[in-house]
Amino acid sequence: MASLVACTPSKPVPPPAPEPKTHDTGTPPPVETEALALTRVSPTVVDPQGGSHLTLEGVAFDPAVRVWVGGVPAIVGFESTTRLRVVTGPVPTGPLDLEVSGEAGDDALRGVLDGWSPAELAGARVFDAASGVAREEARTTYEWQRLTPEIAPDWRVRDGNTLTWLPATGRFWMVAGWNGYQEPDGFSSISPDAYPPENTTDEVWSSPDGVTWTLELPHENGAFERRHAHNTVVWRDRMWMIGGDHHQGFYNHDVVSSADGIHWTVELGPGAAAEPPWSERAAQMSGVFDGKLWTAGGQDLVGYPVDSLVHHNDVWNTEDGVHWTQVAPDAPASDTRWAGCGVMDGLVEFRGEMWLVGCARIREDAVGHTMFSEVWSTPDGVTWRQHAAPPWAGKIWHNAVVWDDRLWILFGYTYGDVANGWPAGNSAEVWFSDDGETWQSLPADSPAPGSHAQGIAVTDEALVYAGGNYSFVDDKSVWRLVPVRGHSVASWTERGADGLTASAVAPEQRPVWVEDGLGDGVPGVWFDGSYSTLDLAAADVQPAGRSVFWVGRAPFRPPPYPEWPEEYAPLGTVVGEGWLPSTSVGLSAGQVVVVNHEDRVGTYGEPIFARLAAGEGLQEGPGELRMAGITHGPDGVLRTFVDGLRVGPDAAASYATAREWSRLGGALDDPYYGPNTRFAGTLGAVVVVPEALDDDEVARLHAWAVGRFDAR
Repeated sequence: MASLVACTPSKPVPPPAPEPKTHDTGTPPPVETEALALTRVSPTVVDPQGGSHLTLEGVAFDPAVRVWVGGVPAIVGFESTTRLRVVTGPVPTGPLDLEVSGEAGDDALRGVLDGWSPAELAGARVFDAASGVAREEARTTYEWQRLTPEIAPDWRVRDGNTLTWLPATGRFWMVAGWNGYQEPDGFSSISPDAYPPENTTDEVWSSPDGVTWTLELPHENGAFERRHAHNTVVWRDRMWMIGGDHHQGFYNHDVVSSADGIHWTVELGPGAAAEPPWSERAAQMSGVFDGKLWTAGGQDLVGYPVDSLVHHNDVWNTEDGVHWTQVAPDAPASDTRWAGCGVMDGLVEFRGEMWLVGCARIREDAVGHTMFSEVWSTPDGVTWRQHAAPPWAGKIWHNAVVWDDRLWILFGYTYGDVANGWPAGNSAEVWFSDDGETWQSLPADSPAPGSHAQGIAVTDEALVYAGGNYSFVDDKSVWRLVPVRGHSVASWTERGADGLTASAVAPEQRPVWVEDGLGDGVPGVWFDGSYSTLDLAAADVQPAGRSVFWVGRAPFRPPPYPEWPEEYAPLGTVVGEGWLPSTSVGLSAGQVVVVNHEDRVGTYGEPIFARLAAGEGLQEGPGELRMAGITHGPDGVLRTFVDGLRVGPDAAASYATAREWSRLGGALDDPYYGPNTRFAGTLGAVVVVPEALDDDEVARLHAWAVGRFDAR
């Protein structure tokens, strides 16, 4: 404040001058800035080869902050002012400094990090997907993942439902279906001897992800007629449902549409201004081609004698869903027309033409169904061209879709092709083609349940499979098929001092190296659970004890024979050997499992194997990135670990005879047991050490795995 000055009473004293304010001058008051500080880093083990993922916590980080690990610049991902994600470069071994520099200052934690990998352990075999993988031709294959074991507790089993992904809603829609049981297990509330039966439904369920399901429209809601064996396709941002069966005592002779899955409009049929122009029928086929909605084929279901039933091959299309044009009438089979038939998921657009993949005629008598293993295409719906005879057996109630720029046929009921490994009954066959002429199959021992009359939805990322005849064996699961894109692996050399190499014996046994197999920038080696294995040139022996650990992701895989006691090797063996295995280590039913050859024999001189299991949840859903394994000392004490911690009590397993191994991804060479011991999933690393590591060493190994594979 200004000071007072001397004055006379005749002259008044002026008031003090006011102090300037910030808004008067435009100059803000000084602000004290918080200094940059590091408070925590996790994990603390860094791979000397680089590529470890660290989380840094602190204060006053900024988007331009820089980080050094062991004096080497790291790649920085700014998440917030209190959190950074960094990826390390190559660093020295031993204690390492962590340094950070930003706008708010500098800070360092001296010696807080440990430059180390399990390759430094004496005699260790460290198979790391980031190094030593001999990659060859590019390859795309596919993996089944179970999304959920149960759609919902109150979801009643069914087949003949459809499953559709409607992008405008961001949800999957399961519509209608058949179930012959009485309430509450089935849909029927009337006598099972009554006609017509009440065994179909008009229920509508939806899900945003295939995991969580909501009943949107209950049974007998009346939005449309009950049905099954209908078609549901997406056209012009709406679902269009066409046809169905004769289970109500009359045909579902209609065309129904919905923009949201909840509100349905009968465009043609009962209650509409007109009926569809084609004759009443069941099991017709529908699809989208050339911007139009199409339907074709189908057959009578009611009539006597059975030989008099009519099977159609007429073709229709529409530009508005209401006004239909007959493109081709019913006609005799010829070189340019397929024989009248139906009973499949739909017509599909592929390579600029409309395709019919497989077809059948329903016949519920001793003669049985007629199943055509034929593939046809047309540029206009009038003239059709038959393609090369496919390798798959004829089937009924299958699915035909186009996905991942390939033509697919999935599941269905078949009389089988036993000579080629495809048995009769509900099929687990999945085939795809790049041109409609040559076909490849997924392994015959697919983990997804074989079925007929199921729903298959197509999204950009996956095929999703729910409902169908498989659900009648009390399986309410939902599955998805996702692509695996990478390169065939001819061999994998470990980064330890000895540099052992495991190689694929034959081309079909090659796993796939995937650049982002375990996350962004985190590679992995994918095994298919059927053929893929890698073998050493000779067995690797651990006479003084052993530790076997792996880092990877393993989706759920049901046992092919639930009653099989795993006598020789786990169902998902990671480290094993051929016949007769001394010990094998892997996964089964979400547990770490060891099957150990004991030093005694049975009553008749047969080998005795001990099965030991611990842990849980290692194969839920698509599978999470985890580290699991065992230590087994020469004293016979066996310990099991998950994520660096012991699970379950110590167990006893013979070690009087030295243990050995010779195979990654499976065990046994037996044609029966062998395919049932294969690992399914993606491995980032497999570590085999010729001693039983202690708890601290296992914890250190886990810290390395967390950083190396970004397992948060």
